[in-house]
Amino acid sequence: MAAVRLSISMPAEVRDRIKDHAARLGMDVSTFVTIATQAQMDQQDRVSKVFEPFEQARREAEAGAEEGTWLGDHLELTPEEQAEVNAILGRASGDQAAA
Repeated sequence: MAAVRLSISMPAEVRDRIKDHAARLGMDVSTFVTIATQAQMDQQDRVSKVFEPFEQARREAEAGAEEGTWLGDHLELTPEEQAEVNAILGRASGDQAAA
């Protein structure tokens, strides 16, 4: 693959750190920056892939909220599940309220 030039601007302190890191590894700056950039992009791609199902669920939930529907609208809880929800929310269940 042919190398092409890319000009970037950065604070002098960052440039100096890059030069120091590259030198310690016995690399020229271009090779070091290329490897570091590729590693960062690969990591971001892996993270995006892992979190994509969650992002999709979030997008769907937001779309549902805009439509006035909720994923749990048709959810029917068992009496035990409802009692657990009530306990978590600090509400008395129907049986406890009647007592």
